[in-house]
Amino acid sequence: MLLAEGEEHRLRHELSIGRGEENDIVLTEPAVSRRHARLVWLESRWLVEDRGSANGTFVNDARVPFGSPHPLRHGDRIGVGGATLLFSWPVQRDDPDRTNEFDAIEPRTIELTPFQLQLVRALCGAWIGARSLDRMPTNEEIAAYLGTPDAVGSVKAGLRRTYAKAGLSELPPHAKRRALCRLGRAYGWF
Repeated sequence: MLLAEGEEHRLRHELSIGRGEENDIVLTEPAVSRRHARLVWLESRWLVEDRGSANGTFVNDARVPFGSPHPLRHGDRIGVGGATLLFSWPVQRDDPDRTNEFDAIEPRTIELTPFQLQLVRALCGAWIGARSLDRMPTNEEIAAYLGTPDAVGSVKAGLRRTYAKAGLSELPPHAKRRALCRLGRAYGWF
């Protein structure tokens, strides 16, 4: 662990962080709780755990829920009160849990009909505006959005053909919709 001042703390099976003198890393800032956080070695990886601190523990600006240890990766920033610590574990650069980036998609290799483009835009419209794929519109909502509320069958058939063109037919329904939106963004369909 590296502190902002350049001070290093070697990792061992557990490392406590807080304002109290009993901690392995003592941070004297008033925003740090006496028993703020701890790092633990569990199942061949390091985890950070908030110990019920008043101001929370953060990993790369995302709050770690109390009681839910969060896995750490080489280079993660741990926020404790107003202090930032850097987790350094170079051995983990080849982390088997890391998601690999897929190869770049060749643009314009999938040609959609005008109707299919309308379907993709209607399906992904909320995602484009809100940047979330948590809630995808139903076929009925897409038909209503296109001004043809009685054409649910056509929407379903058009999406089915679009999934086939994009090579997504084998995915579960919600995963197909998410993947189609990501492809649409990569291919410039909207």
